[in-house]
Amino acid sequence: MADETDILLDLWKGQRDEARQMEDQRATLTNIVIIVTAAAQGFLAQQGTLRSSSLGITLPLCLLGGFGAVASAKYGERWSVHSGLADALRHEIGLRHPGLNLPELIAANAAEHAEEFPRVLRLKIRVIWVVLHSAIAVTGLSLSLWVLITRN
Repeated sequence: MADETDILLDLWKGQRDEARQMEDQRATLTNIVIIVTAAAQGFLAQQGTLRSSSLGITLPLCLLGGFGAVASAKYGERWSVHSGLADALRHEIGLRHPGLNLPELIAANAAEHAEEFPRVLRLKIRVIWVVLHSAIAVTGLSLSLWVLITRN
């Protein structure tokens, strides 16, 4: 029978794998959204001018960006759940095996990281992804409004 540390390690690994899967799914979604956005903008640029028929491209672009923003926020939330539990499990392993010096190693790494990246340390990657998708939604909305305002 496995001892408690082996169980904690298996649980930790499972949570890290789940967190990684959330990031992989977010990356895949973002890649698809960017490819569709690039194709849509390329098609609009090829038309030369925005027409009423362009709304068939610009409105779905707005919806796609909005969906991407919401999905990215949700993936970030799920990542946080799994990563937080993995951190708690790692902390428990450190308490059970004080000779490993895990708290000291983690604190030293965090301090070194904070010293090396002081400006971007507080910036959350999930916010960047939501902003990117939101910018796509705003682009689609702006183009749609432009079509509606300038149509003849």
